[in-house]
Amino acid sequence: MTTRPFAVVLAGGGARGYAHVGALRALEHMGCVPAGIVGVSMGAVVAATYAVRADWYEALLAVPLSGRAVRARGHGSKDVSARAIRRAWAGARTAWSMTTGWGAPDALADAAKKTLDDLIGPGSLDGGRIPVTVCATDLITGTQVELSTGPAAPAVYASSALAGVLPPAEHDGMLLADGAYTDVAPVDVARRMGFPVVVAVDPSQGADGGPVRNGLAAVMRAMEICHTTHAHLSVDRADLVVRPEFGRFVDVLDFDARRSCVAAGAWAVRACRHEIGRLLGAEPPIRDGEVRP
Repeated sequence: MTTRPFAVVLAGGGARGYAHVGALRALEHMGCVPAGIVGVSMGAVVAATYAVRADWYEALLAVPLSGRAVRARGHGSKDVSARAIRRAWAGARTAWSMTTGWGAPDALADAAKKTLDDLIGPGSLDGGRIPVTVCATDLITGTQVELSTGPAAPAVYASSALAGVLPPAEHDGMLLADGAYTDVAPVDVARRMGFPVVVAVDPSQGADGGPVRNGLAAVMRAMEICHTTHAHLSVDRADLVVRPEFGRFVDVLDFDARRSCVAAGAWAVRACRHEIGRLLGAEPPIRDGEVRP
């Protein structure tokens, strides 16, 4: 067991944020249970679920997210032509809706909110087994907003509402969107919670990413480059940074890779277990084969 209380900061990273699941599980296997947790975007999803659900691990792996849902079907030339027409029409509708609304259809936002409601339930940010803070960005003032009280699911939605994909959340006169816009890894927030040690998990993959073949991919990639740069500036303020190695490029929306991301997070913690033990004032034993996501 650990002798020093510590907080964990879970950075944003889309699908790669599933590495947080493996990292938390590996820490628990070592007897290192965080006393507080801070999350941004996908990190907020994992953080809140971890804090409010005893079955957090199984619940997160069971979330119905799949990249297959947005992949095109069909292989024949007629199918390709039909898909091209549908995509052009969808693009025109999206461009129009971006100027008259939030771009994303209401059904998508409703589905995202229902998924979070089903995952997190009625739990509150300050009513779980450990205190949890999730961070969002106020699009009106451009400032970071820390949410640490009240219902967890709406706060997590606000923290992960990617502009142009999900509508922002209205909250106390603010317009809240993805927290990674202001700080992808808010180590300073964990410091202000009063914990003597902060461990950050950074699932970023650097500037060399996958192919960019369309406008959406270009926008997503541009944001990821910004987030990666900011992540290195933020997480280095932690006492220890755990950086999973994924073995291949994992797109931010590639949720089909969730299990390999979980494994990457677990093995990243395992690789620095002795440093973790020294940092927390203990040397928790871990044997080969003990952590298996």
